[in-house]
Amino acid sequence: MIPMSKLLIAGLIYAVLPAWAQSDAEALVASKRSADMSYQELMQILGRSLTGLQDGVLLQNGELVRQAANAILHHPAPSHKPWAIVLEAERDGFKQALLTYDKVLDLETKAILAAAETKDWLNAAESLGRLQQACISCHLQWRTKARF
Repeated sequence: MIPMSKLLIAGLIYAVLPAWAQSDAEALVASKRSADMSYQELMQILGRSLTGLQDGVLLQNGELVRQAANAILHHPAPSHKPWAIVLEAERDGFKQALLTYDKVLDLETKAILAAAETKDWLNAAESLGRLQQACISCHLQWRTKARF
């Protein structure tokens, strides 16, 4: 049985999480340079950058990894709020997912880049696997809900 104190803490977290996600998701988007492109176009750029990381790791080519990582780590924001692509009822969940997956995107891309710099291709490949899993998971969760 779960202790009452843990249930209360979990309840409190879930009560404030939507407000936290909203303010932090908005801060995340505001921290990026705005570009004249849609969220769908941004995802296409990130997809091509993921392919660049895959090529760089597979070919053990640090320059390919650096170029792709740079595109991912310094990507702009779309010209609209990303959560505008989902129905109003889905927006808090999308914002939470955006925050979660953005952290994984940055963390694993930096790990791939660091491993490539030291030619530690096995660790680069392991981080690439985690990054790919996050990308696929996000797409499975949100792609069919997007309204472009």
